[in-house]
Amino acid sequence: MPTAEFDLPAGHPVLPAAAPTAFPVSGEPEDEVLARVRARLGDNRYAADRNFAITYSGTPHPITGRVEALSQGTYFVEWADESEAGTLGLEREAVRMMGSLLGAPEAVGVITTGGTESNLTALRLMRNRAGRAAPEVIAPVTMHFSFRLGAELMGIKLVEIDVGEDFRPRIEDVRRAITPNTVGLVASAPAGSFGLLDPIEAFADLAVRSGLPLHVDAAFGGFILPFMRDLGYEVPPFDFGLPGVTTMMTDGHKLGLLPIATGFFLSREPDLFETIPTERTLIHTTSSTKPGSRAASAWATLRHLGRAGYQASTAHVLAVRDRIVEGVTAIPGMALIAPPLITVVAFTSGSVDLRDVHERMAAEGWGQGYGEVRGRPFIRLSIHPSRTLEAADGFVAAFERAAARAPRR
Repeated sequence: MPTAEFDLPAGHPVLPAAAPTAFPVSGEPEDEVLARVRARLGDNRYAADRNFAITYSGTPHPITGRVEALSQGTYFVEWADESEAGTLGLEREAVRMMGSLLGAPEAVGVITTGGTESNLTALRLMRNRAGRAAPEVIAPVTMHFSFRLGAELMGIKLVEIDVGEDFRPRIEDVRRAITPNTVGLVASAPAGSFGLLDPIEAFADLAVRSGLPLHVDAAFGGFILPFMRDLGYEVPPFDFGLPGVTTMMTDGHKLGLLPIATGFFLSREPDLFETIPTERTLIHTTSSTKPGSRAASAWATLRHLGRAGYQASTAHVLAVRDRIVEGVTAIPGMALIAPPLITVVAFTSGSVDLRDVHERMAAEGWGQGYGEVRGRPFIRLSIHPSRTLEAADGFVAAFERAAARAPRR
């Protein structure tokens, strides 16, 4: 059974809503509206440069803003190949570049709105290819929520595999879960909870031996693990270099310096897309029409930075991570919950009240997330390449102040 910390919540919160708001009768002056927008954005809890809580708050590469201005009014969707040939061409070339980066230059795919849509696509292809009456997909309990969403929408039974004390699934548990109804396997590179890599090589070997497709969710890893490997870090095999990996996804808006929402879904097997009943519209995605700026920004950023530029970005963000890790673990009572692989880091303590630390740091404007796993409290960070070493030093100093004032446990 899934462990409690990764289960769905026991209850469902009420859908939040604003107070009833009348539709405006007449327009307001532009300057007045912009001033009100500026004030409302000021209500956001953390300034972007101080927010280490989530990766989405990172600033994309400056070239994307210039591309946005160039591509106003454009879009890309498969049926518009005549009218929007330019943006469609940019999408298709960006996808090919990502296929080359991830070990399969011949891989085909699409730009999506991000990880959720990409993972829904993977589930859809698994289900459609197998054509089983009662399809099952096996995934570690640490998977992204989108797999539960997709299973609900598509009538798939999601078989969740528990994880050990190292937060990784055991491949023998995955093997035992395979039944005649199994249509695919899912693994994360890495999982978003603590940034730990599932045993992708073992998953891929099992996929080959069992004749099942394997989808790798590399939302976090796709734009950093290849460049870490370039820089000499030890990175286990995780991509299309493993024969058993059938499909992959990654998010450019996490560590790829691309704007939200820019994801990539890739398949080693072009024929896999033929299982989608596209009819005349030729749409293989769930979101359909997307802004042309997303395709243009992806293409432009990949071309502008190249491998060398992303290596430099990776070296920088890992230096920021290391500065924070070294500073926080030097605080008495603080430790890592797991050795960091990429830029997702979690700290724990048996003596310091971390909830109090979290609240004190938040009051100072420093973004970080709080949670508990198997009875252990933790503070989690997801560090974006736009963060600076100066911000890292400020974060550590704030952590020291908060930890010194927090109650002991």
